[in-house]
Amino acid sequence: MKTLYRYLFIGLMSLFVVPAIAQETDNSFFGDNGEIASNLPTSIPLTERKPIEYNNPRADDIIWSKVVYRILDLREKINYPLYFPEEASDSRQSLFTTIFRLFEEGKIKVYEYEDAKEVFTDDKLVSFESFLENNQVLVTVKTDSVTGDTLSTSIAESDIPNREVIKYYLKEVWYFDKNNSVMSVRILAICPKIYRANEDMGGQMVGYPQFWVPFDAVRPYLAQQEALVSDRNNGARETMDDLFIKRKFGSYIFKESSTRNRNLIEYNSTAEEAHKEQERIKTEIINFEQDIWEY
Repeated sequence: MKTLYRYLFIGLMSLFVVPAIAQETDNSFFGDNGEIASNLPTSIPLTERKPIEYNNPRADDIIWSKVVYRILDLREKINYPLYFPEEASDSRQSLFTTIFRLFEEGKIKVYEYEDAKEVFTDDKLVSFESFLENNQVLVTVKTDSVTGDTLSTSIAESDIPNREVIKYYLKEVWYFDKNNSVMSVRILAICPKIYRANEDMGGQMVGYPQFWVPFDAVRPYLAQQEALVSDRNNGARETMDDLFIKRKFGSYIFKESSTRNRNLIEYNSTAEEAHKEQERIKTEIINFEQDIWEY
């Protein structure tokens, strides 16, 4: 009888052990062939990741807001995960390559860059063909050897002007929600800036803003785009959406939305004065929240 109980006990224990082993195998760090698993260390596959959800406040609950414009410089080390790799590899690609391919495939719409205003209407749409032409991007055309008809077109990774995109403009809004009593920030749009030598200026590198992309339109794709944030720890992986929403990037304010609506450099004669103006804007944002709590 004792032997029977022993077998029953062992049988019941195996019901718990086997699923645990199976679960461990499914989440293995190594694949069947011994290679390192390429998925993020999460129960949700990368291709099924969703953007971090925003809190969408009511307009009546916003008692203060300020729109500011930032420059995100990819030469800053903290921003390397948005610049590298220079050519897509190992299922990873840069921020600009991601935007470029989405633009090429018609998955996002982009809009003309105009100084002092952003208008996201159909009459301001930028076509992919005009972007290629304006930036002299090489397009490989495959034709029918008999009829000469175009069969397909493609753009090699090496021909995407990723290396020339050194900076981005970010448009964002800071706002205070009285319902939650919290200061929040949301990125509204992003604009890549290509730098090229200008022969008319003696070969000096000049930046050319390309187009505005509504940030919410690109977020679902950034949430599925892995970013390697550390050379020392390849396991420390996040998505590009994580980097933006968690504010894990470096940038500085170059303009605020105001009656003047001008670049800080335009009404400050020196870099020192422009820096002081940047600090003033940051202090205004911080002080507003503090004043609310004191009140």
